Amino acid sequence: MGKQIRKDPRGAKKTEVQRKRRDTVLLLLSAAFLIGGAAGGLLASRLSPALYLSSFWDTAAQGVIQPSLWRELWVVFRWPMAAAALALLPLAGVTLPVLFFLRGLFLAYGAAALLGGFTGSEILCAALVLGPGGLLTVPALFLLGTAGLLRRSQGSWGSGIRPLLLALPALALCVVLDQMVVPKLLTVLLKGFSAAGG
Repeated sequence: MGKQIRKDPRGAKKTEVQRKRRDTVLLLLSAAFLIGGAAGGLLASRLSPALYLSSFWDTAAQGVIQPSLWRELWVVFRWPMAAAALALLPLAGVTLPVLFFLRGLFLAYGAAALLGGFTGSEILCAALVLGPGGLLTVPALFLLGTAGLLRRSQGSWGSGIRPLLLALPALALCVVLDQMVVPKLLTVLLKGFSAAGG
């Protein structure tokens, strides 16, 4: 007869408590992000950014849109790094949800402004502009914010280097895509749409 492995009830209980704590933190940050997103969508519906965006599309159709590297690094890294920094402060339980609310607000406002009232070709270009930033930086933000808030709720002052190391490749990939792939694709699309319209 094989040996029976006895389960440690204390270890299982500790794992369950950690899982519940993680779920609570993730729910709090998700709610703040979604409330901010709803506020951003409402704000975009009340304001009219159409003139600015029409100018953006006209300028974009004339040449390659190549953001400067420093500006791109700032745009990609500012929210995740703010989450990592705020997690170290004593009021992280308040400041991190506020950060997530603001990120949801600005992201939803930008998306609603770019997608509202335009043709299918402009919506496709807007999705290309917003794609890498939304698909890669938002999960990195949630990873760093959740890990930081969990550390603070457990009373730990650990460096949190592991979540940062997990987030950095996604953020770096976002910079590479925005610098090397998105401008070329956007230029090709805009020139194609301009030629088809002309």
